Amino acid sequence: TILITAHYDHLGVQNGVVYPGADDNASGVGALLAAARYFATSRPRHSMLFAALDGEELGHHGARALLGSGLVPRASTALNVNLDMVSRNDANEIYAAGPYYSPWQTPILQDVQTRASVKILFGHDRPPRLGGGLEDWTHSSDHGVFHDAGVPFVYFGVEDHPDYHQPTDTADQIDPRFFGDAADMVIEAMVAFDAQLK
Repeated sequence: TILITAHYDHLGVQNGVVYPGADDNASGVGALLAAARYFATSRPRHSMLFAALDGEELGHHGARALLGSGLVPRASTALNVNLDMVSRNDANEIYAAGPYYSPWQTPILQDVQTRASVKILFGHDRPPRLGGGLEDWTHSSDHGVFHDAGVPFVYFGVEDHPDYHQPTDTADQIDPRFFGDAADMVIEAMVAFDAQLK
């Protein structure tokens, strides 16, 4: 099974102020739904489970509940693809975190890069002293729960922007071109993983 996740919760309303969470993480859920639509008509080799999770902002509760539900058998789950903040980046870059732990992902993603319109960067998946000072995202989103359970992961996401966890993370801030290109790249990566995994 290839497990595709994205969290649909955000910070909600705090002191009467709405935090919309357009990039974090309506964008990830939108890309997840686009991928589900694609694979509904382009049948994959592997079973795919698409899960929109809640409670991420409160400690990855949705991911923990899914893992404990028995719907995700650890032994037969080949990969978790987690999508979190995929709709805006001024440099046209998105990170693929996870290959540090699963180096077999690197050549697959490098091949995907030859067809992608967004630049795929590697990093944010190792201790800062080994990662050139980059923040370690290994446990920063739902994929961390599956990583701790022994499931390989790839986490697609952009670095923080000024609207991260702010009331200004609104739909009008999303870059439609980047968002579409990033979603296309994610689907291309899923196609490649589906083809390459045993």
